[in-house]
Amino acid sequence: MKKILLFQVIGIGIITLSLCQTAISQIYSGTRNNPQLTQYMRRSMIEGVNLYRGIEGSPYYPGPEFNSGVIFHKDSTKTINVSMRLNHFIDEIEFKHGENIMMFVKPDEIDHLEFGHMTFIYSEFDPLIGKPDAGFFEVMAKGYCKLLYRRTSEIKRENLPVSNFSGGNYRDYFRVSEEYYLKKGDEPAKNIRKSKRKILKTLADHTKELEAYIDKNGLTLKTDEEIIDLIYYYNALKAKEGK
Repeated sequence: MKKILLFQVIGIGIITLSLCQTAISQIYSGTRNNPQLTQYMRRSMIEGVNLYRGIEGSPYYPGPEFNSGVIFHKDSTKTINVSMRLNHFIDEIEFKHGENIMMFVKPDEIDHLEFGHMTFIYSEFDPLIGKPDAGFFEVMAKGYCKLLYRRTSEIKRENLPVSNFSGGNYRDYFRVSEEYYLKKGDEPAKNIRKSKRKILKTLADHTKELEAYIDKNGLTLKTDEEIIDLIYYYNALKAKEGK
């Protein structure tokens, strides 16, 4: 009797483990095949209309073309073969759904996205000026503390000298702004500048160790590479704490 019960427990355990693995490894190919994804996406308001005609530059990153990528959902499923691009003028990830261009209604239900050899997340953030907000960021350093890169753009008008040949006395163009943020765990991302003082202030729980690392390696923290190096060292220190 005990042996039968033991085999039953083992059998139930195997079935449960199998079901868990199935849920974790559930992969959908294309947006049409994921019923959950279709619940939180909406049609782009700019579809089929060239709202940016006559404006110099582009609001798309890495370009106007869509790049095949993967959507990693917070329920541990993922959707592959999704064509995506970042529109930093409206701060949205646009993606193809059949012949339509779509955007996310609930981007906070996405863990992260990968396309064009880049990783993006949707996160709350605290800017240097203004109220807390939420938006899309490119992840430049992964781990407990992430280095995030944010692009935004606005349409500006520049007055030009009046000419009989120019046909106008102004030009409209996209002015792109770049910002860097640090995000620790699930906290909102904090805006930083490329300066030792600002970065160490954000990572104040290991100031002494980080200052020693900066001095030892001659870091100025003026380049992306040096900041990424420091963040990974900081994450190594946090890993020792179990973070």
